[in-house]
Amino acid sequence: MEISRKRVLLVEDEPQSANALARLLRDDGYDVEVLYDGAAAIGRLTRDPLPDVLVADVCIPHVDGLAVARYARARSASMLIIFLTSYPQLLPARDGEKNDATVYTKPLDYTRLVRQLAARSEMR
Repeated sequence: MEISRKRVLLVEDEPQSANALARLLRDDGYDVEVLYDGAAAIGRLTRDPLPDVLVADVCIPHVDGLAVARYARARSASMLIIFLTSYPQLLPARDGEKNDATVYTKPLDYTRLVRQLAARSEMR
């Protein structure tokens, strides 16, 4: 019996950061799809299967991470949403709360992120 791997959609416009985080997540057993702008992310979120987790930079080209999260939340009430930002002042607390999201300030604390993902997996 094959164990299903958690699907993560990572939306980050800095390729070096995106690839480094994707590599770490894949090494920990996650199935990661990387996109570099919000419009591509929304396009991806129109298709099934939906990711289990959305990790989105707040400031990304074409459509910001907040809009991507709102679209993701409309498609799935159970999707875990995580925002990444170098500019936490651009993300008022209410935006994270409205999207039932966790906010991580760059540089990312990867250990904390993996603990959150693992805890979420145990809840299901």
